[in-house]
Amino acid sequence: MSTTTAPASKPEFCMPPMPADHQATQRVATRLVELCRAGKNLDAITELYADNARHVEVMEMPGCERISQGKTSLLEKARRFADTTVVHGATCGDPVVNGDQFICAMTMDCTCSEGPMAGQRMNMSETALYTVKDGKITEGKFFYSCGM
Repeated sequence: MSTTTAPASKPEFCMPPMPADHQATQRVATRLVELCRAGKNLDAITELYADNARHVEVMEMPGCERISQGKTSLLEKARRFADTTVVHGATCGDPVVNGDQFICAMTMDCTCSEGPMAGQRMNMSETALYTVKDGKITEGKFFYSCGM
């Protein structure tokens, strides 16, 4: 007597649709990465940030407060960085979304002309955590380390 069993079939799994806030955040995250990869960081702030957005840095540095508030202030800070920094290379990883937040890994090889690191080439690596409300970035928190 022979016993055979039918081959086991793999269970089928269909991902349920993501909630609306997740989808909205994904759109913003995808666009931010697209602009950053093209070197259009100022455009990203102009297009994607809420008027009351804020950035939270790891620490306060000369010419850079730990917390910057308001789109106008963030644009000014980004312009000053662009004017005082030579970027030799930069990367922006794919975003990972969770509800109304997403993270992105970024790197930058740069030389600043101001501050305590003036004239010294640095390799920066950071993970950014963004919060999105009503289709706009309301907060960016940055976790990073610098090396020479």
